[in-house]
Amino acid sequence: MTSVPPSATRRAFLVAGAAALLAACAPSTTIVNQWDSPDPGPALKRILVVGVIRDVSVRRTFEDEMVAALRARGVQAEPAYRYAPQDGPLPREALEAAVRESGATGVLTTRVVKVEQQATVVPPPAPMWGPPYGFYGWYGGAWGPAFAYPYAPAQVVVSDNVYAEVRLFRVAGDALVWAATTKTFSPSNPRQDSAQFANLIVGQLAAKGLV
Repeated sequence: MTSVPPSATRRAFLVAGAAALLAACAPSTTIVNQWDSPDPGPALKRILVVGVIRDVSVRRTFEDEMVAALRARGVQAEPAYRYAPQDGPLPREALEAAVRESGATGVLTTRVVKVEQQATVVPPPAPMWGPPYGFYGWYGGAWGPAFAYPYAPAQVVVSDNVYAEVRLFRVAGDALVWAATTKTFSPSNPRQDSAQFANLIVGQLAAKGLV
């Protein structure tokens, strides 16, 4: 009679459980809503990127990734920290100087507006049997997990949903031309998360002819 060794069944449970947890925690950014100016004007080809972020290292990483995504689209972009390296809120005079020195015709800003926690229940994985068995083969293999795992509880994964506000301003006339709210699920790596965020936003701006 054919049976599945308990060790093989245990490995199957671990692999399936790990895959489920990784899928539940994978970071991603989506646009929740957006607004377009009825009179956006011509595309902006010189943009200053401003991250309104308390953590200076995260701010610089974010600005670098957004600049890289814009430059990949042919935009002459610069990070704000190059012209205003100090931490924390900037006075208007410093902002005006940064815009003037960068030669920007547009300013792209991003700030976090809300963080919510989300609990995801991941059910216990089913054993992986490989090829199909007849009744007698199945019966012998069924006893392995029955002894090894009399109870397999569900897993509860708690993740963060980070909501951010993105705005694109035209320097001439200090006019808002585009705005959006985004949701990022379970951010964990500032550089990778910022790159994915930047590519999404810049892709939208390019599709609308704003850059």
